[in-house]
Amino acid sequence: MIIHTSRPLWSACGEAPRVAHATTRPLVIALHASASSARQWRALAARLEPQGAAASRTVTGYRVIAVDLHDHGVGPAWTVGGASRAPLTLEDEAALVAPLLAEAGRVSDGGGVHLVGHSYGGAVALKVACQHPQHVRSLVLYEPVAFRLLMDDPASHAETQEALAVTAQMQTRLERDDVAGAAQHFVDYWSGSGTWQAMPAGARAAVEAHMPIVMQHFGALFNERQQVAAVSRLAVPTLVLSGERTVATARRIAKRLRTLLANAVHEALPGLGHMGPVTHAEFVAERIAAHLQAPARAPDPMPFPSSPVHRPRDLLTAH
Repeated sequence: MIIHTSRPLWSACGEAPRVAHATTRPLVIALHASASSARQWRALAARLEPQGAAASRTVTGYRVIAVDLHDHGVGPAWTVGGASRAPLTLEDEAALVAPLLAEAGRVSDGGGVHLVGHSYGGAVALKVACQHPQHVRSLVLYEPVAFRLLMDDPASHAETQEALAVTAQMQTRLERDDVAGAAQHFVDYWSGSGTWQAMPAGARAAVEAHMPIVMQHFGALFNERQQVAAVSRLAVPTLVLSGERTVATARRIAKRLRTLLANAVHEALPGLGHMGPVTHAEFVAERIAAHLQAPARAPDPMPFPSSPVHRPRDLLTAH
């Protein structure tokens, strides 16, 4: 597999924009959560692309490219002045990954990529895998917010209404020009009441700036069509991770995925919430690395500590 693209990427997970150089190493493509950026995957990149002494005690040999989605980091613009040129779709986001898939080649020919996604990035990764399974060696999803899986399931009515209520609250506040209120509702829903007030002013301002595209994300997730059928056909080796302390909507989506992806490995991580890949980045990176070592079979469960160190002020990495 040779990867060589001229498109600027946050291939160092946000440290500096650069071109992905030619490589024969297995490629890992990581997709971030809403209002975050490729920077949230720095721990994963360090784990898979170790330097110096760390190389002797960690998994080596991977090339990590964390892609900034539309209106995030150095990702292409979708909204201008708060308005979008068209409704965003998961297919639009997946198109950002397609050139890398083409260059990596097919799994059957010894190529392919490992996809990793968190939250909204997890929903995009799921879309990519469903569209291009022949290019995906393995898939790791941490709480993908695949809301359509709830909407198309009568038994998930309560969780569907909860997701719609969160969206409606944010939209109402934006219509009243209360951008901070919309951002606070978004953050506190996913990370817990009081998280917004605990965030530094700069981080709050960054999340506020992302509100137009975040609302587009909700639209893309709700308007995804035939997701149940597409996911049910997916046969890519998959690891589905969720946090033990997550919100009801994410917990229900995880339950739906247990049914739709019966051959995948499903794990709830003790002590973690929806933002686990950020609050416990090294912890989650270690689990992902173990999956990548043996993607063709179910990896052995890792011994997780009962109470991971919790850092509430690291819940968002918006920049």
